Amino acid sequence: MPLTLNSAVLPQVPISRTAVCTTAEIAFQAPTNVQDLLTAADNLNGARFTRLYAIARATVGTAINVQLYERNGSTYTLIDSVVLGVQTPGASVASAKADFGYTDDYPLVVRAGVGLAVAIGLAAANGVVIKADGALY
Repeated sequence: MPLTLNSAVLPQVPISRTAVCTTAEIAFQAPTNVQDLLTAADNLNGARFTRLYAIARATVGTAINVQLYERNGSTYTLIDSVVLGVQTPGASVASAKADFGYTDDYPLVVRAGVGLAVAIGLAAANGVVIKADGALY
């Protein structure tokens, strides 16, 4: 294939997505209690995320496994997870927060036509918010 100079494909549209999970999910190979973070219909040309984190909306009494899935139709593939640590937020204590570690130097690239979904390992009455920032190609 010939090389075409000066034709970089760059992200075109900034996006920010949020999902809230409240119900526990521990069937990692076939999850059912997931929330869409990015739908395949919104991801026509691919996406690039440079920030992805989870933050609890109340006390976390037991550590929570926050799961990230690639969604291709009805098939979910676990691609990453982080642990949201025990924390009691208050006037001078921040809510528990866990970063997936994606950055400009180490982005999460999602191919076209594929979605992302999230889940949590323990039920959280007030929920865990998962936030993603990036851009669509």
